[in-house]
Amino acid sequence: MFPWLTIVAVAVACGCLVAMWRMRRQISGYQARKRQLKERVIQLEKQLRSNARLDAMLADVNEPVLRINGGTVIAANPCARQIFNMGDRELPLPMRQLYRDADWNNLLLQAVAKLPEKTAMPRLQLEERVLEPRLAQLDHGEAILLCLDVTRSHQLELQQRTFLSNLMHDLKTPLTSLLGYARSMECFGDQADFRQEAAAVIADEAKHVNHLLNALLTLDQAEFGQKDAQEACDVTEVIRRSFDMLAPQCHEKHLKLACSGNEQTIMAAASFDDVDRVITNLLVNAINHSPQGGVIQVCIAISGRQCRICVTDEGDGIPEKHLPRVTERFYRVDKARSRARKSHGLGLAIVRELVEFNGGELTLSNRTPHGLQAEFTLPLQKKNQSLSPQSSAE
Repeated sequence: MFPWLTIVAVAVACGCLVAMWRMRRQISGYQARKRQLKERVIQLEKQLRSNARLDAMLADVNEPVLRINGGTVIAANPCARQIFNMGDRELPLPMRQLYRDADWNNLLLQAVAKLPEKTAMPRLQLEERVLEPRLAQLDHGEAILLCLDVTRSHQLELQQRTFLSNLMHDLKTPLTSLLGYARSMECFGDQADFRQEAAAVIADEAKHVNHLLNALLTLDQAEFGQKDAQEACDVTEVIRRSFDMLAPQCHEKHLKLACSGNEQTIMAAASFDDVDRVITNLLVNAINHSPQGGVIQVCIAISGRQCRICVTDEGDGIPEKHLPRVTERFYRVDKARSRARKSHGLGLAIVRELVEFNGGELTLSNRTPHGLQAEFTLPLQKKNQSLSPQSSAE
């Protein structure tokens, strides 16, 4: 029996040694795993502190900024929350929930995968806003998505394309007519009636082109010119001269021009030519849209350090949807009628830009029951400011 007991004792001892060895290995593994977890916790704490500092810094950025991981938004500054209509929703959120454009989101994933290589991203359209995205790589697979608000520049690009398109059309039409009649005169120049008709058309089209170029020159001066602080003019005198100049047109339509309000001398801090263009353009617009026998009223008033001039007519007014845009260059409410009258769509644009150039403001509104009211302000001449030679000569 004794040898068997020895064998059993040895086996038990070996089993204990193996168990202890295994336990030691497990303990060593647990300790290594604990060290790894501790290091990971330290790294995460550092990352969280870094992200917190980064998010705090980005909170002061006035452009929308998103911190993303792949296609998931994990942080957003207040500006981004507002523009992307996040409200109080908690992050993370899939980017596709904030901007529902599958093609754009696929391009975003591709661009993130290629970082740090820069990839051009298409613009985002959010209602009336246009955003241009920029990607920058962060640690741990994250990236910053900066969305620059380029709404204004996008609108200017559209306006520029529209401006050039309309300008080409407005120049091409009369030039085509001029060229056509010039060539026809080579064949039919010996006919007196045709020569008279051709001369009248050529003169009319040349006047239209000249009028258009003068309008463009006026807009260019208003946009890039420099205002002379010493310029001033008598607004009542400008109105009187405009009335005299437009009297024949009013007589043809049996229109009455009336002026009311302050009858004393009102000196505005603007050049005679600028004020004359503004008032004349508004009166011509009123004459063109007034019915036969209507009344066009001009009212002058002083409000604080500004003079306020209001021009009203009894026409159909302007549809409300067009009111915000009628002062844009080349914008026409009725393109067919405007071109039939050889209107270039710059009249109200000239008025607005000249008024703003001289420190004033233009407001257009429809009257009840019908008619349009165009009101603009101009700063008054300072008491210690003397008339410029040009204004005095006027």
